[in-house]
Amino acid sequence: MRWMSLSGVLAGAIALSLLGGSALAGTPAPKQQDVAAARAVTAAITRFDQTAVRREGAMTAAAKAEVAQVQAGCAGGIPASVVNGTSHQQAVAFDLLFEGVVDLSLDVLHPVHHAGLSLARAFHHAQFTKASFTRGIHSIAKREHALLTLPASDLCTDVKAAAANGFTADPPGTTASLEGFSGVLLTSAKGIPDVLKKIRAYLVTKADRAALKRLQRIDSRYQGFSEKLGSTYGGKLATVLTAAPPPAGGFPTNPPPRPSSTQTALRRARPRQPAPARPARRTRSPRPRPPVGEGSSR
Repeated sequence: MRWMSLSGVLAGAIALSLLGGSALAGTPAPKQQDVAAARAVTAAITRFDQTAVRREGAMTAAAKAEVAQVQAGCAGGIPASVVNGTSHQQAVAFDLLFEGVVDLSLDVLHPVHHAGLSLARAFHHAQFTKASFTRGIHSIAKREHALLTLPASDLCTDVKAAAANGFTADPPGTTASLEGFSGVLLTSAKGIPDVLKKIRAYLVTKADRAALKRLQRIDSRYQGFSEKLGSTYGGKLATVLTAAPPPAGGFPTNPPPRPSSTQTALRRARPRQPAPARPARRTRSPRPRPPVGEGSSR
């Protein structure tokens, strides 16, 4: 999955990237189970990309509709005094904008929802001879499914709730949205590009390489479309939602005195690392006392 900056869409549809070039000479022939699994994964990605390209118009319409809904319901809901306000207020404003682009991402995914679920199912059923590789593929399937089934929040309701408390705290809906998204974002699964680097070694026949090149071409088009869509409508959403542009240096302009919901959600989603073991404390052995009369003033 490809993640985009806040100025665009944080989670685009499922943009995939492939590496070209030929396999190394002298590589041992792949096992038939790996060949079959690699072909199934390649076919599933191709079907998704083809569907996404056909539905570019619907994805664009979904992005336009999200921006229009915010325009009608809470345009300028984050006032200039908050965008340039205290670090508390700026942290809340940042979280609301983050929530907005998450909602935009989910809306853009809706036209390819069924195709995305099919892709996740294909990954879930892939079985390679290397157990760790299979687990990695299944982890991606789980992550894709989680993203596609995230519930959208009610952004304008949350913006109005934040305004009611003076933008001093995130509304519960904002916190729930960001925690749900961060759980998808920070899973331990590796990305699809990493998987495809490994799968490529199993696609050695002329027909398989031709299928890979076709996928590469259509995927390149989809990636370009997805990035442009996110950049365009993510920026429009931020412009509609805020009554003034964020400070030139970004915000919060000063470190907030408490973590925003975004920071808290990301921290909770990270797998906890075991604390390093403390070195054993060295104890001094008692120094022997000289007998009375030797080395003593008494």
